[in-house]
Amino acid sequence: AVPPSSVDGFISVCRAKGKRRGAKATSLRKGHSNTEPATTNGAAEDPEEFDSGRLLRRISEAECELANSAFFTGAIEKILPVLKQAHIREIVCLGLGKLADCNISRYQLAFLRCLQRKLDLGSVQYFDPVFTDCEKEILRQLDGIVLKENLEGKYSAKQNTLYYLPHCPKQISNNLLWRNWSLDQLGRVYLICNSFEQIIINSPERFLQQNARFILQVAKHTVEIPIENNFKFTDIFNDTAFHYFDTTSLQSESSTFWEATEPTYTEEDLELITRTERLHLHENGHENAAQIAD
Repeated sequence: AVPPSSVDGFISVCRAKGKRRGAKATSLRKGHSNTEPATTNGAAEDPEEFDSGRLLRRISEAECELANSAFFTGAIEKILPVLKQAHIREIVCLGLGKLADCNISRYQLAFLRCLQRKLDLGSVQYFDPVFTDCEKEILRQLDGIVLKENLEGKYSAKQNTLYYLPHCPKQISNNLLWRNWSLDQLGRVYLICNSFEQIIINSPERFLQQNARFILQVAKHTVEIPIENNFKFTDIFNDTAFHYFDTTSLQSESSTFWEATEPTYTEEDLELITRTERLHLHENGHENAAQIAD
């Protein structure tokens, strides 16, 4: 692929509506964000103004690089047979971050698009409260569907669905599990996200009971396939794994296991942008990122 730095010229310029120059971007995640500086030798775009054509080329170049990498070949060998056998019907991507600003986000999008082609699925659904109107338009040009509402990860799997949550906070995965907390629905959920095993190893049980109870409970019924972090940039897919759930094993659980109270989180432990916070950002002059661009 042609290095992004060698691509010159402006095709079209978008100005992000309602953005203040220098305002710090906020994603579905707090703290550990796809808006943080990447170690991928790519300069961040101006937060108010960027070249749509150049961004599309950068995404295309990232796809080409990933598709021909040993990293992608190895990942696909592990997860594609499971996904094909499952006859995945939908892909939902949450928390991708700022495509215009961050190489990490672009490579994570590139991975998903390469996987989408392997699955021969027509479109992907995307949501992140930080998407600008221009980034939404880019995703639509790539045949994506930009979702309107911030459900904080509480999406119901009505058919076999792959959820792609690159470096999203554990509460998003926990909310997703809660929304699908039944034998039938967990059987429809396939997840690429931060490793459940590593979340459990690296967090005290008290914290997990409060912030990741459903991850903790379903762990013994989870088939986790680690995605080897051997891409040339090691801060893009680190701690990422593919997960699905053993419905045969889940059948042995009692009714107590299936009791599911909607999760709540303490402010000090909250890592995601809630619907209320998103509205507060809008009232303070930021773009209402939940509005789908016309």
